[in-house]
Amino acid sequence: KFAAKNIINKFDKIITITKWEIPYLLELGASRDKIVYIPNGIPEEFFKLKKQSKEQNKILFLGRISRIKNLEVVIKSMPLIKENLIFEIVGPAEKDYLLHLRDLAKKAGVEKRVVFSKPIFDIKEKIKKIDSAKIFVLSSKSEGMPQSLIEAMARGKIVIASDNKGAKDLIKNNETGYLFKIGNEIELAKIINSALEQNNAKIKKEAKKSVEQFSWDKIVPKLETLIKNQS
Repeated sequence: KFAAKNIINKFDKIITITKWEIPYLLELGASRDKIVYIPNGIPEEFFKLKKQSKEQNKILFLGRISRIKNLEVVIKSMPLIKENLIFEIVGPAEKDYLLHLRDLAKKAGVEKRVVFSKPIFDIKEKIKKIDSAKIFVLSSKSEGMPQSLIEAMARGKIVIASDNKGAKDLIKNNETGYLFKIGNEIELAKIINSALEQNNAKIKKEAKKSVEQFSWDKIVPKLETLIKNQS
């Protein structure tokens, strides 16, 4: 800890992309006045483009398909969801994990309701895919700064995430989205059922408003000011 403090305080500024990291930096001995919060941004198109596709009766995950994302929880929740929703999983996959998820969906009797789609890298196509979903879910065991969650909130989606540090940094529970306990498929299903039964217009609006700060046109000036002040 002493060594970390000496190393950290050699820097003029320490940029943190999440607020939840700040207490850890302080615990390591970083000076509070050296810590600057400047998060990663997302392209302006996520805020400016009009709706790109019709909303379907679908839950969406869009991101890296790996064990840390804990997608088993969503699949296990499917039989408990009242509506006949489709769960679409989009992204680059770890092959062994993909096979595990397919097998799990079959065992749970929901293989026809779980769809695996190829990765999307084009911004407009990504926006189109997000717009096509009713609910965006992120069930990760842990997250740093979940960019996909910010993108979904920017598109005014109902967002549901596990209560890891990264998600809690972005979502105010029942105000800008919903949080469930990590690994708890029963709680996840209850939240999905509840969200489907109510008007979420306000929560969608607040979600979009809460992430406007992450648009690159707002982030870049902060970086420029920081660099200018250090030169």
